[in-house]
Amino acid sequence: MDVPSDPLDDRAPTLRDALLIGDGALSSSSGDAEATATTFTGVDFYDPAVDVADYRDRIVLAAGVAPTDLPALATALAAAGAAALVARRTEDATPSGEHPDWERSLPVLRHLDGDWAQLADILRSLLSAHSIGHVTGVRMGDLFGLANALATLGDGAVSIVDATGQVVGYSTHSEQPIDDVRRRTTLLLQEEIPISSDVEYQSLLRAHDARHFPSDTDQFGRVGIAVRASGELLGSLWVIQVDPSLSARTQRLLEEMEPIAAQHLLRAREDAADRDQRNSSLLRTLLEDERHARSAASQLLIRPEAGCTIVCFRVDTFDEVDAMRGLHRLLHLATSVSSAAFPGSHSAVIGTQVVTLIPGSIAARAHTFAHSVIRTDAALLAGIGTRAYDINGIARSHREAGATAGVLMASPISGDRHRQVRIATFHEMRDRLAILQVTDLIEGLDAAVGDSASILAEHDAAQGTDLSRTMRIYLDHLGNVRETATALHVHQNTVRYRLDVVRNDLGIDLDSPDTRLWLWLRLSVASRAPA
Repeated sequence: MDVPSDPLDDRAPTLRDALLIGDGALSSSSGDAEATATTFTGVDFYDPAVDVADYRDRIVLAAGVAPTDLPALATALAAAGAAALVARRTEDATPSGEHPDWERSLPVLRHLDGDWAQLADILRSLLSAHSIGHVTGVRMGDLFGLANALATLGDGAVSIVDATGQVVGYSTHSEQPIDDVRRRTTLLLQEEIPISSDVEYQSLLRAHDARHFPSDTDQFGRVGIAVRASGELLGSLWVIQVDPSLSARTQRLLEEMEPIAAQHLLRAREDAADRDQRNSSLLRTLLEDERHARSAASQLLIRPEAGCTIVCFRVDTFDEVDAMRGLHRLLHLATSVSSAAFPGSHSAVIGTQVVTLIPGSIAARAHTFAHSVIRTDAALLAGIGTRAYDINGIARSHREAGATAGVLMASPISGDRHRQVRIATFHEMRDRLAILQVTDLIEGLDAAVGDSASILAEHDAAQGTDLSRTMRIYLDHLGNVRETATALHVHQNTVRYRLDVVRNDLGIDLDSPDTRLWLWLRLSVASRAPA
C-alpha cells in the first residue's frame, strides 16, 4: 500500500528544498530565486558512459570530476535540461558574487567535503512526495518536531533514541495509542533494556534496512531502523505498529526518512553541546555574578518580575564515576522534562548539582517538575528554593535550593526521618538549615575547643565507645530513656549506664539546659553535615 500524501505534497521538490534539507552541506553559487525554484525528478552520480540526455530534470553529483572538467560538463548538462550540478566546494572556489559564465548556464550547488553517498540519500528522500512540507518544514535539529512529523506520516507514535539508549525525541499526538513499553521509556527518557542487552536493538544494528518486531503479547509491535552518517551510528527510530499488516509501509517510510533523521540527530548533537555550554555559563553568571546577572537574565530571556524558582538536583552516590554519569543523564532528563512542560526553563550542571530555573508564578509547578524528575531514579534528590521576583531573589532561591539538596544528601543514622525524604522545599528545611548556620558560627568560636562534645569524641576515640551517638539520640528524644534504647536497639539499662559514664566519669552536667542545648547542636550537625 502506498503512503498517503497530502495534496500540498504532490509538487516536485525544488533546489530550495535541497538546500534546506542539506542544512549547510550544500550552498548555491547563485542567489537567483528563479534558479532555486527549479524542480528535479531524480538524483544521479555523473557517469561518462551514460548519455547526457538521460540527466534531464535531474540533479547530477559530480563526485570525482576534476575541477577543470566542470565547465564543459555544466554546459552539456544545461543543454540536456538537467536540473542542477553539484560540485565539491574547494578553498579556491570563486568568491561570492563572482561567478564564471559556465555557472550561469546551469544551477550549480557546492558540496562541503563530506559523504557523497549520504548527500545522495538525503536528496533522494525528497523525491518521496510525503516528505516535502511535512519533514523538510521541521527546523533542523528539532527532534520532537521530527518525531511528530514521522508519527503523522506513519500513523503511529514515534520515539527517537540516541546511540547510548537515551530517548531524545518522541511524538506527542494524544490520539495515537502507545503500549506500556513506550509509556515507561518516555517517562524515563531511556530505553527500558540497556541497548547492549536488547536483542531487537542488536539485530537492528546488523541490518541495513528497517525491521518489524511483532509483539509476543497483545500489545503493539514496533518498526525500527538504525540511523547512521558516514558509517557512524547516531541512534535509531522506532514507530509503534498498531496494524501489523501495514508494517511494510512503515518500513519503507523509515528507510526513506533515515538520511533526514541523520541530519537532525547530527544538528541536535551540535546544538545541545553549544546550548549546554552557553546555558551553563549564563546560569552561573546569573546565580553567582551580581554585577553581570541582569545581562545574563536578558540573554536567557528571563523576566524575573514574572516569577521563577530554582530547583537543584543531586545524585546520591559515593562513586565519583557514577556521580558524573548520573549528572549528565540527570541534565538530559531535567532539560527534556522542563522544556516540554515549562517553555523558557533552563538547566545546567553547576558544580555537583544540576540546576534548573522554572519560570512562572505558581510555586506548585516547581514541586511537580522536581517530582517528575526524581521519581525516575531512587538515587536522585531535589531541593526547591523560594519563588523569586527579582535578580537578587533568583540568586537567593539558588542558595536555598542548593542548601536544601545538601541537607537531603546528609547521612544520618538509620531510621532518621530526614533520610527518607528525597525532595523538599526550603520552607520545609528552614529550621534545619538555620541550625546548620548557627552551628557553623559557634564551631568557629574558641568555646568549641575542649567543650563537652570534644570530651565525648576524645573518649570514644580512646575507649572505642559510642557515647557521642548515644547522647545525640538521647537529646533527640528529649531525654526519654525508653525511646533512646529503642532507637539504639539496646536495653534501657545500657542507656542508663552510658548516661552515668557521661555524668560521673566525664563530668558533663546533663541537668544544665545550656549544656544540653550546646551538646545537641554540636552532635546533631556533626552527624548530618551535608556531603
